Amino acid sequence: MSPEAKPSEPSIFGRWVKATTIGWLFGFVLVVVLSLAWDLVGGGAQFPVGVGMGAGVGVVQARVIGEWLDPTRRWIWATTVGMGLPFVLWDVGIVAGIGGQLSLPLAVVAGSLLVGVLQGAVLRLRFHRRLGWVLASLAGWGLPAAAIALGDSGLLSAPGSLLSIGGMFFGGAVLGAVTGRPLLTIPKRSAV
Repeated sequence: MSPEAKPSEPSIFGRWVKATTIGWLFGFVLVVVLSLAWDLVGGGAQFPVGVGMGAGVGVVQARVIGEWLDPTRRWIWATTVGMGLPFVLWDVGIVAGIGGQLSLPLAVVAGSLLVGVLQGAVLRLRFHRRLGWVLASLAGWGLPAAAIALGDSGLLSAPGSLLSIGGMFFGGAVLGAVTGRPLLTIPKRSAV
């Protein structure tokens, strides 16, 4: 396949959504494991949420993104650091006494922007529309987070909890569908 050939739209899009959905669910497992491990050392923190979700999504997405990138570990790091860093800074802010103004939605917005920028940098040689990737990342991570935040706010009573649960369990499908569209415009690397 030539370097400019694009992957077939249905197969790559479906695999991307599936991988991102599985990665999202794997991220939940990592969040629980990291939270339990951190609790054992006596800490309560938010960083397991960002690091766990970023790592879960990044690791599973790397299996598909390998059609464009080699090595894929940069993708994993971009996703893990991008989503994890705002949560780490949130925890540092709480320890420093300035974390009261931070919130889960703010950390997710910052993380989704950072993930988009870092992943865009990793894709830079294959993809010239990095702003589109950053915006897709913001929307893909932000929509499930907004559903969860709105559901947890208490403004919607019973439907709110369904919205929150939907955001938690179907967030990966949303993230995959939103970021899958711009992914289709990236030429695959040629087989060597």
